[in-house]
Amino acid sequence: MPPEDLSFRVLVADDEPSLLRLIERVIVGAGNEVVLARDGDEALEVLGADGDGFDVAILDASIAPRGAGEVARAFVKSEGDVDVVLTSGAPLEGELEGLAQEHGWAFLAKPYPPRQLLAVLDEIAARGSRAPETPQVERA
Repeated sequence: MPPEDLSFRVLVADDEPSLLRLIERVIVGAGNEVVLARDGDEALEVLGADGDGFDVAILDASIAPRGAGEVARAFVKSEGDVDVVLTSGAPLEGELEGLAQEHGWAFLAKPYPPRQLLAVLDEIAARGSRAPETPQVERA
């Protein structure tokens, strides 16, 4: 059973507003902090302006105008051990597929149920993270 006493600081970048709101509810409901970005440029702005750091970045593979590859590389350079979760309605190809394999990043095929997203976060927590310990959170 993955540790339930870890809380993540998560950046979510996706250009679908309804999906951003759903992901936010799911992640916050599980006891994590979420920062939302509507595109790649906004994600990079958040990264540059935020000194607190992130534990996980959930990135839509097709975010524009900066692609998920550029955003993910910036996170790795800035945050070091950040975990990246790529999402897409299509299989990963090319550069993103290579980066995901090289870094061991998770991939969620859209549409995915909220429980699948929580399972990925549990897997990240189980293998360890730099997230601070917080009180245990019950999941519905």
